[in-house]
Amino acid sequence: MKSTKVLEQVDRTAARIMGADDEMSAPAEAEIARLAYAYWEARDGKGGSPWEDWFRAEQELLRRREL
Repeated sequence: MKSTKVLEQVDRTAARIMGADDEMSAPAEAEIARLAYAYWEARDGKGGSPWEDWFRAEQELLRRREL
């Protein structure tokens, strides 16, 4: 399924964006922007909003740092 592959790619992108030295710091704007853009691309630029993508990306990066 295309959507499953795209979501897996988004997860890999998020993991790659995060560096080991950034575990305790807040995500940088560039990191959030790249992941938010990946979310937009995953849905072919249809639906959603830039603010929702940004918030989702920020929360995802923060969550991954807690792990």
